[in-house]
Amino acid sequence: MAYVRRRGNQLAIVQGEREPRSGSVQQRVLFTLYSRAEALEVLGRGTKGAAEAFRDLLQRQHPDITFNWKKIRRAIEGQLDVLPDVYEYRSQRLRARFRNDLRAFARQLILADPQDLVSAANVIQEHRRELEYLAELIGWRLRSPDQTESAWNADNAFYWRFALQGRQVPPDTEEHAASLYERGDYDRAEAVFRLLVECFDGYAEGYNYLGLIALEQQQLERAIEHFRTTIALGRKLFPARIARSRYWRDYSTRPYMRGLRNLALTLNEAGCFAETLAICDQLEEECDDAITAAWQRAAVYLNTGQWTRAADAARRTKGLNAGDSLLAAFALFELGEHEEALASFLHGALNYPRAARMLAGEKRRRAPTVASAVEAADHNTGVSAVRALHAFLGRQARASRRFFRDLVRDARVMQLLDESVAVVRRWHEQHPTGEREAFDQMQRRRSRQSAQVRAGRLRDLLWATRSGARVAIH
Repeated sequence: MAYVRRRGNQLAIVQGEREPRSGSVQQRVLFTLYSRAEALEVLGRGTKGAAEAFRDLLQRQHPDITFNWKKIRRAIEGQLDVLPDVYEYRSQRLRARFRNDLRAFARQLILADPQDLVSAANVIQEHRRELEYLAELIGWRLRSPDQTESAWNADNAFYWRFALQGRQVPPDTEEHAASLYERGDYDRAEAVFRLLVECFDGYAEGYNYLGLIALEQQQLERAIEHFRTTIALGRKLFPARIARSRYWRDYSTRPYMRGLRNLALTLNEAGCFAETLAICDQLEEECDDAITAAWQRAAVYLNTGQWTRAADAARRTKGLNAGDSLLAAFALFELGEHEEALASFLHGALNYPRAARMLAGEKRRRAPTVASAVEAADHNTGVSAVRALHAFLGRQARASRRFFRDLVRDARVMQLLDESVAVVRRWHEQHPTGEREAFDQMQRRRSRQSAQVRAGRLRDLLWATRSGARVAIH
């Protein structure tokens, strides 16, 4: 709970924090009022709407703290006399903090001369990627044109917006760091995100990206640690009350849910199957995320040879996520339901042709080109599925491996999958024009009904022959 305390001729809004070791309570300053004019603005006796704006800024800065504004206003009201009438806000609140930090950084950089000391060279080399990022950022800031003041970028005479912007990473900064990750420049992305989580306390999304980078580098223990931190920090960002139906739609819940999803994925890849299933229960029961839970459960059950459970989990949501049809197909084949396995795999393949080929073990000589976000999602689904099914694919039965490999190699199926890729590309080209022909065709081709019809024309594939033995239709 926040409250007001006098600090000389200033009034501070503070929160008491108990030290874990000593047990003593220390005051954490959340904001300081320097003048009577500023206090009156906070009390609503100045510019119209200023008091509401101040409350909003301070609460966004400290979403984990409860503010009893009635008591806070009463405490400020009772101590107005201690505040001076005026205060030099520009030199102190706007300039001083920036100048102090700039001076400290400049001093360290000046002293760390790599041409003078080997130890200085080591320090510079150790922080090379962070310094390269800062050099880019400085150039970016200096190249920014002067702005015309408006309601969107103006501050008030007390510089509240400038003073209360420090908790959250600016969107453009996060986008720049995320672009490094998306381009596969993991070393630079890791350096930038590590710097950001050190600069901004509670930056849950930064730890999520660090976890994703570690996952891409197959550093599973580090990834798990980062995702657990994402979850812990993300939970603190929640509003006081939130319904399950609002999860994911509320931006404040997203780091938490991303952390849970990625933790489940990483635990499965690490072979921690019981823990993965526990996270799946949390995703479904707490977050109402049945789709992700079903996918991960199906992967765990395939990895552990529980075919009926795998089929049931995948079939729960394959109407919402066609990628689950690929997982269901593997389980159905193991259960001897070959005809249904064929239709299920074909349904998934018509929606995710690249992923289907990857899961069937079909390797291409050259990396396929990706022309749209839909194709990128197809490719990423395949990569994720292959990694998620690491144990199953590693010991997949010979008959199963041969069946799905021969399926994607069949000339008729190859044509169907190539046509699926082509119609997606045509839709991508038509989309800016508003033309719907390719989109409508894509939707028809991807439907479950279309897969069933096409599977009926491919029944001869169920009579695969190997050494004179046949796979019977069930």
